[in-house]
Amino acid sequence: MLFKNEEASLKLDIASYELPADGGAPDSDDRNWLVLRATWINEDGLLIKDSNSCLLTYELQEMTAGLKVVKAGLKQRYESEFTEPYFMLSADAVEDGFRFFVSFTLPNTMEDEDVAELYAHMTAEEMAALIEELDRLVKKFPDRT
Repeated sequence: MLFKNEEASLKLDIASYELPADGGAPDSDDRNWLVLRATWINEDGLLIKDSNSCLLTYELQEMTAGLKVVKAGLKQRYESEFTEPYFMLSADAVEDGFRFFVSFTLPNTMEDEDVAELYAHMTAEEMAALIEELDRLVKKFPDRT
């Protein structure tokens, strides 16, 4: 997932599940946490890489569905309501595409910045490509029971 504007960019990749398939309590969400890896280039050109286990598999599914609804014009806005506040995403339909706000907490960085935040614009084609990427990730990281 790449979000960028004229001054900064934030690339988020889902690296893996946080725990192995047999890890964590079988009756909890433990097995469904995903590790998001961030590559943040801030307004000053500083490159920061970090990761955070802050998204559940079903939240990935809900985000994908929510963005599809906005792209289809059925709703004007999607706003994440993830369990952990370390990753936030909102998308608004605007006249010439979609406006995003993305925030990602950088918990392990040694830099002065501990949160990557930016506003980004996407065309309809870029939104379609993002949704295709998210659909692939949903298939790659299904819910574990």
